[in-house]
Amino acid sequence: MLGTVDLVEKDIETVVFWTCDEEMSPVVFQIGTSDAVQAVQAASLVYSFSISGENGAALLSKPNLIHDILTTLERSLNIPVTCKIFLLKTHHDTVELAGRIEKTGVAAIAVHGRKVAGRPRGPTQWDGVAEVVSALSILVIANGDVFEYSNFQCIKDATGRLLL
Repeated sequence: MLGTVDLVEKDIETVVFWTCDEEMSPVVFQIGTSDAVQAVQAASLVYSFSISGENGAALLSKPNLIHDILTTLERSLNIPVTCKIFLLKTHHDTVELAGRIEKTGVAAIAVHGRKVAGRPRGPTQWDGVAEVVSALSILVIANGDVFEYSNFQCIKDATGRLLL
């Protein structure tokens, strides 16, 4: 009764991942499996924890908290800090948040070209990513819908540069 959220491998009855509500940063989770169903189950569990714990994409509605977290990381670490966001309701809102993030001193920002509600299957909106690229002076990393080499040209055409 540690109060943790556990991912248990049923075949071997072993906890293979655990976390708790007190985690203050988004959970990074690497899945190592050769079973597609198991991968989806693991990712769903971690995703549910991330959203219910108000981490990750749930922070998009809390720009002050994003700013505090990133500023604190920048002041406390001697390594580059990056941040990933999704597109917000409007491109203007996304650019405004990205600009605020840039002011924290992060080295780069990744912009997923979808809104949270549209993932993982909604169309990628490269025009929204392009607006962030135009507004910021830090590195912007385009994220989403890169399945084959020709997709790189689509990103370059839409954003004016290749951002991967």
